[in-house]
Formats: sequence, C-alpha cells, structure tokens
Amino acid sequence: MNFAVILTIFSFLLFLAYSPSFGQTDSTNSPQNTLQVSFVNNTATSYDLDLDSYEIFTLSQKYSWVRDQNSRYNLVSYSLDGQDFSQISRQSRGNFILDIPADSSHTVVFLAVTQYPVSIQGVKEYSFSPISPTNDNWFDTKSEIKILDITSNNEGLIPYEIENWEGQIVTSSGNSAVILVDGPITIEAKWRQNYSTLALLVGLPIVAIVVFLAVKRRTILSQRPSSQSDAQVHEIGNYREKIREYLKQKSFKKLELLLNSKSITNDKYLGIKETLWEE
Repeated sequence: MNFAVILTIFSFLLFLAYSPSFGQTDSTNSPQNTLQVSFVNNTATSYDLDLDSYEIFTLSQKYSWVRDQNSRYNLVSYSLDGQDFSQISRQSRGNFILDIPADSSHTVVFLAVTQYPVSIQGVKEYSFSPISPTNDNWFDTKSEIKILDITSNNEGLIPYEIENWEGQIVTSSGNSAVILVDGPITIEAKWRQNYSTLALLVGLPIVAIVVFLAVKRRTILSQRPSSQSDAQVHEIGNYREKIREYLKQKSFKKLELLLNSKSITNDKYLGIKETLWEE
C-alpha cells in the first residue's frame, strides 16, 4: 500500500472522529411534545403549546373572563388527558395554576359557567343564601337565591318595613325575598313606616287611664261611705295592676314579632323595651 492511500484513509477516519453528528441521531427528526388546551362549549378560544421534554410545565388560566358587558365566565373544573373533571376552589379574580409533566403530550379541558351580578338597592344590610360561589355579588346562571337579614337605611323611633320590591322578584315575605338569576339583576326595596309600635306606646297609657277611671267610677258608685274596707281598696289596686301588666306583656309580644321579622333593629327593640319597662 503506497503512502498516498494510507494518507487518504487516515484523513477520512480523522474526519469521522471529529464530526459533531458522528454516532448521534438527528434530533430535528424527534416529535415535539405539545399541550392542547380547550374549553367546554367554547367559552374561550382553544390553543396549543409546545412542551420542553423532561420538564414541568406550569399552565396558568384566569379564574374569570368577560362573556359580554353584563356577564362573565368563571372556572369550575378541569380534565387532564380525558380523565374525570376535577373541581377547583373557585375564585373571582386571579389565575388557576396547574403543573403538567412534559414527558409526553397532554390535553387539558376547562369547564366554566356563566355568572351574572346581583345588586340590592335601598337597604342598609342584607345577606345571601346560599352565598356567592365566588364570594362576591356574582351568581351562576339559573341559581335561586334568598335575600335575608334586610335592614333599612332609615333611622328613628318608628320602625320601617318593606312595602314592595322593584325588580325581578320571584317571591317575597316580610323583610326577605327570593330571586332567580337568569341575567343581571337589580332590585330595590321600597319602605314604609310601621306605626303600630308608636300606636302601641301611645295607646298603652291611655288604655290604662281609661281602665283606671272606669274602675274608680264603678267603685264610687257602688260603695257606701262607711262600707269600703282596706281589703276592697287593695283588691281594686291589684285589679288595676293586673290590667297594666297584661297590656305591657302584649306590647312585648308585638315587639318580639317586629324584631324577628327585621322590621326594627336590635337597638330600637332595646330602646322601646326599656321605655315600656318604665311605664
């Protein structure tokens, strides 16, 4: 073998040894792992993401996003790779975070529901039952909500009670109401003063005086100058006291009804009750 042939073989082996692709597979031919994200009922646009192999990919999805100017979508659950849907802790704001292994391709499907805002006007305090699933004044569509513990903005001795409602009310009773959330809802309470308590406070001493005078007149007409004993006087006094106590107890029962129906606040209840005790 001559020198030229030996030099050619050596050069070829040297090229193979230092070639960057020698003994390696072309990575450009390997398939790329992907993440496919979609939404039930197309509540948002689907999209695909490339995944870096052997890393954890963090998927971030908003809890809420705009549906239109009067409503929004809110995230409820998700399904990974076709498994059963998993419920999430619902929030009104912020992002839901899901860590996904990137060792292979995956699919994520999100489920969201439509929500509408509920506004209560003309009241000082109120509560919802059940409460909003997102801890605000937004409720899932088709929800039936009770509005309870309603109090008036008006102050004073004369209590207020709801005369009627303006808005989408299903039913109402006393200082409570029921609504069906099938769109954005705004309702307003219309109040009137309840004079029954004031009439009770004014009428109580009048009735007591009338009863007292009637008993006294009856006693004067029926008694003889020398026949009225101390026992009779004591009996008349007891009778008058029983009438007064009876009227007072009736007043207390009426106050309890007004308090339980939220027609008066607890402060008003205590103030009126103290006034009655002083009578």
